[in-house]
Amino acid sequence: MLVPGPPAPAGRVAAALARSLAPDERPVDLPAWLWPAHAPTLRRAVAAIERYGGALLADAMGTGKTYVALAVAAAMNRRRTTACLVPAALVSQWADAARRLGVPAVIWSHERVSRGMLPRDTAGLVIMDESHRFRTASTNRYRRLAPWLVGRPALLLSATPVVNRLDDLVNQLALTIRDDALAAHGVPSLAALLSEGRGHVALGRVILARGADAARPGRMERRIAGAGGMDPLDRALEGVERLRLSPSTPVAGLVRGVLWRAAASSPAALAEALRRYRRLLLHARDAARAGRSIGRADLLALTGGAADQLLFWELLDPAEDAPLELDDLEPLDRAIAAARAACEGADPKLERLAAVLADGRPTVTFTGARATVRYLRERLPGRAVAWCTGERAGVGAAALPRDVVLDWFRSPADSPARRDPAVERLAPTHLVATDVAAEGLDLRRAARVVHYDLPWTPTRLDQREGRARRAASPHAAIEVVRFEPPPAMEARLHQLAALARKRRLPPSVGLGGEGRELWRWMTDIADEVGGGEPADGVAAVSAEPAGVLAGFELLAWPDARAARIGAWVLWRGADGIWVDDPPVLAERLRTAGRAAPSTPPGSDAISAALTSLAPRVRERLRALERARWTGAPLDTPSRRLVRRIQALARAAARRRESALLAAADRALRFAAGGHTAGETMLIQRLARAGERELRGAIPTLPAPTALAPAAVPRLVGVVVFLG
Repeated sequence: MLVPGPPAPAGRVAAALARSLAPDERPVDLPAWLWPAHAPTLRRAVAAIERYGGALLADAMGTGKTYVALAVAAAMNRRRTTACLVPAALVSQWADAARRLGVPAVIWSHERVSRGMLPRDTAGLVIMDESHRFRTASTNRYRRLAPWLVGRPALLLSATPVVNRLDDLVNQLALTIRDDALAAHGVPSLAALLSEGRGHVALGRVILARGADAARPGRMERRIAGAGGMDPLDRALEGVERLRLSPSTPVAGLVRGVLWRAAASSPAALAEALRRYRRLLLHARDAARAGRSIGRADLLALTGGAADQLLFWELLDPAEDAPLELDDLEPLDRAIAAARAACEGADPKLERLAAVLADGRPTVTFTGARATVRYLRERLPGRAVAWCTGERAGVGAAALPRDVVLDWFRSPADSPARRDPAVERLAPTHLVATDVAAEGLDLRRAARVVHYDLPWTPTRLDQREGRARRAASPHAAIEVVRFEPPPAMEARLHQLAALARKRRLPPSVGLGGEGRELWRWMTDIADEVGGGEPADGVAAVSAEPAGVLAGFELLAWPDARAARIGAWVLWRGADGIWVDDPPVLAERLRTAGRAAPSTPPGSDAISAALTSLAPRVRERLRALERARWTGAPLDTPSRRLVRRIQALARAAARRRESALLAAADRALRFAAGGHTAGETMLIQRLARAGERELRGAIPTLPAPTALAPAAVPRLVGVVVFLG
């Protein structure tokens, strides 16, 4: 069945081999408003959603994911209204884009989902922007959304899907993609694969990502603005160290860490954190006088959920008391006074920032603390500074609508809104913002991003920098300036170590960094070598080392045109062993792609290569056959539901209820397969349901995952390296 094609130039055969490695594409017309460079991503996303029920678009920030997503909605939903779930801060931005492009859409905030409100009157595809906000399965928003998504295909968008752990990625994919979706490609369970910290080439079928350099122009120029010392805060931090905080060592350590982290931002942030902690102590004292202890639930009822009272909310276990040292009130007052005094004195860190901004380049300075925003806007010299927090925005002392402030940094200076010289002279040059402006916003006017303090995750660093490095940025390079904590602060917080550790997680499964060898390298090599006119055939090149490069596909049987199950390219060197090592394959494909024309290989050489290749093809066919009948072990609720459905099926067979028997057979295959997160919740509920509820639910259960199809192989091409 491995029928070789005719002789062809090596470059064309290499193009066919490289292109076969790329994710499947659906022939979709490109909208006039979408850049041609986005065509492969659009077509690959449509193909993945149609086949697997969903996809994650993980292109770098600023590469136009919003426009690709709306193009996918236009292609799949036609004129039906698409539900777009986005952060509240991005609702107006998404609404404007959908309206301009003529894509019917309901723009719905993540915050409304958290409250249990979900869009109505929408159909088909769902778009989820910043899907990493749904990375934790225990949150309200996740538990609300997962059941609603059952039966709905979805496109997830996130440049940073891995935040703290690989389970972040597992939980996002589970919202829309069944756990066994890639079983035919050698992955019985997505959750098991990623939970073990492993990657797999099949991930490239549901996670679509191009490298930042391929996806957007410009470059990043990074520098460190000196760690400096902590002299202005010495007295205040000495006071913090004297606080006993809590008899519970974990609570005391966490609270002290929060205070030190505030100090790493600015004296004003430390003063504000100390004041908030003082209010928390006063609540604890009042509770003690009433004979009550402070716990998470009590604190919520006592404070009415006021945001500024709950700085340490996550430190308090819902089931346990959280004792605090009430004797800390007096030394706490002295620490607050010392922090306030530091706010009035010289600040070497702020002086370093002023020196960075002195050249007048448009800059966005990010901080994690609202108090630091106020501190900087009041003390930075020169023209009034624009500022933005989660609640307010303005320029200098004047409060202004948030969109008005951010628009100064969205539009290049030559846009129609900015052509009036008088208006341009009034435009603020610098924006100081909390991380509320770090997610999803287009601030392309900025030529520099400053990290005034460091977050706890590389995700937040990337999001900050992605605000300026946009596909339509007018700047050839974006400067990134990072203020790192002083050595004494780093010894306390270990922020740099935590960032380095978390930065290593995404590459382990092929997301960014050096992880291209897992699956993204196939997309990259397809773009690099597969751009020419492909030819399925055989070729020879006069190049070292001697060996054979061969590729084959497995196609669904009996209709081979319906679906391509998978494609593989292998290299056999002088040792006679076929390997699929990505660096080796990439180099051989590049060599063949640029090789000069050579005499076609002889039939004996091709026959020998195919005879050697055949056992590897048979291995893939056997693995596919095994995938038809094996999968991940069932969890306890699934096993319980399977047993209950089997009992119903036996009873239906005895009573000759053919309709119920057919529905039970379908339900049994659904229960025994892989599931999305929402389907897992459904199974957990039905496993405990009464008999009547279960009988009523069986006909309405989602369709089971189709068995891995039978397959036939097809040879893509062979390139003989003559040595």
